Amino acid sequence: MDKLGNILPRVLRRQPGGGLLMGTQVAAAFKVMIGSEPARLCDEVELKSGTLLVTTSSPALAHQLRLDAEVIIERLNGLDLGRRVRSLRVRIGRSTAVE
Repeated sequence: MDKLGNILPRVLRRQPGGGLLMGTQVAAAFKVMIGSEPARLCDEVELKSGTLLVTTSSPALAHQLRLDAEVIIERLNGLDLGRRVRSLRVRIGRSTAVE
């Protein structure tokens, strides 16, 4: 008999919208991993087809994330969130948030 934690990712992936939910979990884990201040500079974080897409308005953060991409991917995959991250793509863009 398998533990719930072992089968839950497979069950969620098969549900309508389950892949989106799991991608959201990966995005949330990414923001926790990089810390609250850098995460605040990330306008968008989403997982699409194994690629973690990060949009930030900070060129310095974008550069640092690109440098640390291998470590970030390794750590996220080590968390066993049910979705594997194969690559990290960082875009520099403007925030669409209204302040």
